[in-house]
Amino acid sequence: MKKDRIFIYVFIGLFIAYVILDFMAPKPINWTVTYNVNDKNPFGAYILNERSTDLFEKGFELSRLTLSELSGANENILILADQVSINGTDLDNLWSILEEGGNLFIAAASFNEKLKDTLEFDSHFEYHFLNQSIFEAPETTITLFDSSEYTYPSSLVSNYFEIEDMEEWEVLASITEGPIAVTKEVKAGRLTLVSTPGIFTNFGLLFNNNYQASAALLSQLPTANVNYTMFYHSGKGEPETPLRYFLGVEPLRWSLYLGLFLIVLFLVISSRRKQRAIPVILPPQNTTIEYVKTLGALFYRERNHKNAAMKLVNHFLMQIKEKYYVRVEFTEKFYQLFSYKSNVDREHVIKTFELIQVVKSQPQIEEKVLIDLSRKIELFK
Repeated sequence: MKKDRIFIYVFIGLFIAYVILDFMAPKPINWTVTYNVNDKNPFGAYILNERSTDLFEKGFELSRLTLSELSGANENILILADQVSINGTDLDNLWSILEEGGNLFIAAASFNEKLKDTLEFDSHFEYHFLNQSIFEAPETTITLFDSSEYTYPSSLVSNYFEIEDMEEWEVLASITEGPIAVTKEVKAGRLTLVSTPGIFTNFGLLFNNNYQASAALLSQLPTANVNYTMFYHSGKGEPETPLRYFLGVEPLRWSLYLGLFLIVLFLVISSRRKQRAIPVILPPQNTTIEYVKTLGALFYRERNHKNAAMKLVNHFLMQIKEKYYVRVEFTEKFYQLFSYKSNVDREHVIKTFELIQVVKSQPQIEEKVLIDLSRKIELFK
């Protein structure tokens, strides 16, 4: 019993020392893109929320609601996201919101195909790692509707819109390659699209004091209550739980983990003298992952994209038969049936199987075709 007490005292001392050191240690910069109003990291939206009273006179509400759950009557809806995907009932409700006189302000680096086809626009997207290297990137100048100019790191404002018929749209901001912010009246409301959501983050607002550019774009929203929904970037969020606060604060979270670990460790050590040894039976090892890694590395070294694509196609077709119990045919009837069973847009189904036919017919394919095929198939999982 005395030894057990010494053991507990030692670990309690180590635990307290760890918490103190972790609390006093400088925290590394978190470059994760969150658009969260509680995050003070470079790509959070803490400053936008703090200065909301200056930008939005009628109020600024936060939610994680979908467009299907929101009412658009005389209200502004703000969406910030890396990749916004609005389909199905959400897309139908988008029109309802505009019909009721609501106003949508959507800032996203990329938009889903269904939304682009419905609103008749396209966009140029370039992926960039947003971290400390952003300070090494060359600067790009954006020009606003009032001819004012602001400079940003090019990796933050490299995406732009490609619109054939610009008569319906009003350009609010642009770079040399094309417009980055456009707006138009739709029914009784107004729709505003921005391809550079990073300018509304903490970094974008503070860089070169460019908050004036962001404020000018947001000021295009009519005077009304603004509902900022974070659903389209981070979903519904964590479930409600009494431990939510502890899990959300890093020192408290580690305190909880260490406390549980110490309890389990103490029980294990104490029980060793009270029960006989139990033989260890190792579970069967799953070698599938190692096989996939080895096979993938082999194909990558050999640059045999055709072989890798055929392996992917065969696995996908087998999965369709086993999971959806349908016979694969390259016909309109099959596309309609498979779209219904997989709950994937019919246009995406057609494009996926057209690409499969191209892969099968070609003796060799390029790497980008293999990547495109993998991304299309991934949507069905």
